Amino acid sequence: MATTEHVQVVVVGGSSAGITVIKALLAANHKNLQITLVERRDARHHMLGSFRALVDEQYADKIWLPYTNLFPKDSPHKIIQGKLTEVHFNHIVLASGETIAFNYLAICTGSSNPAPAKFNMDSSAEAMAITNRARVDLKKSKSIVVVGGGACGVELAGEIKTAFPDKKVTLIHASPKLVDYLGLSDGFKTATLAHLKGLGVDVVLDERVVIEGLDRNNAIQVAPRTISTKAGPIESDMQFYSVGIQVDTSYISTLKPADSVSFDPQSLVNKGTNTLKVRKTMQLVDFDHIFAVGDCSDFSKVPTGAAISFAGPSAGKNILALINAEEKHKPAKLANGSVSPNMMVLATGPTTGVFSVSWLGSGVSNFFSRLIKSKDLMLGLVKGEMNIK
Repeated sequence: MATTEHVQVVVVGGSSAGITVIKALLAANHKNLQITLVERRDARHHMLGSFRALVDEQYADKIWLPYTNLFPKDSPHKIIQGKLTEVHFNHIVLASGETIAFNYLAICTGSSNPAPAKFNMDSSAEAMAITNRARVDLKKSKSIVVVGGGACGVELAGEIKTAFPDKKVTLIHASPKLVDYLGLSDGFKTATLAHLKGLGVDVVLDERVVIEGLDRNNAIQVAPRTISTKAGPIESDMQFYSVGIQVDTSYISTLKPADSVSFDPQSLVNKGTNTLKVRKTMQLVDFDHIFAVGDCSDFSKVPTGAAISFAGPSAGKNILALINAEEKHKPAKLANGSVSPNMMVLATGPTTGVFSVSWLGSGVSNFFSRLIKSKDLMLGLVKGEMNIK
């Protein structure tokens, strides 16, 4: 392991998961700790606000947040912009070739979604330009089609219809139910469908379509298209592709225990999802000093912001427990990661939405959705995490 004056904790990924781990570490005020955040982008993207930014220019200016104030001034902590390419037992390697040693590592690399939910580029200015250009095109369009009825597709279609009620908005989903995720009630899925229809969104279920020119890499398209469905043809002049998250954990292919040459790093990865296998403590299987949090791990059945808000602090506290135990030469007592209540809130506009909360049930509640999420999409909370006033 790394041997320096400070205990080196490296956190890779500066979105929700990584930031909540860091906040838990900072809260302990450990004097012998140095945190290094490695983040590929030049600013934090507030993903929950992506679809509001598409329809609201003023809001769009707020969803890219600088890391400038994340750490206290004159602290030993630092931020390095770079992309993770290799994980080793006691160091990581970035695309630039830079090597960063660690005593403890938290992998929080997240997932990717088609734009405008998330962006592949590292420049916030380039990503903002895509959103701004799409907003201009959206204002000119008359008939919008959204392909994909998961959480992102539902929020995208809802935000567009709420902002532009006179435009025709159609959501096409390959499954017979919207937001058909494990653990969510049929009542929530039914309520979501009723909510969208109530907004005036046309919903086509159990229909798999292929639209010329539209795919994951070209997820926003302005083009005249006639889309064939069982319910009849749909004429559209703008289309969005909003199908599925993807996880890239190829960087783990170099990881092996310090005393093993025959270890297979692929044993750490779930086939199909590419998520990293973790224990209930969020430690990577076979590696006590490496944690994986958020969408890149298999800790949560459904990757949501609520799940991350519970898991991140738990991982940070367990890292601190390991550090303190090592300093006292005692065994560490680790806690299982906190599991969030089974909940989802879908915002479809500043005052509208649908929710599913385990202790409240499911339903359309503009008041509750606005209270929890819809009004500012938790931007105030995120700015607080980043120490931005």
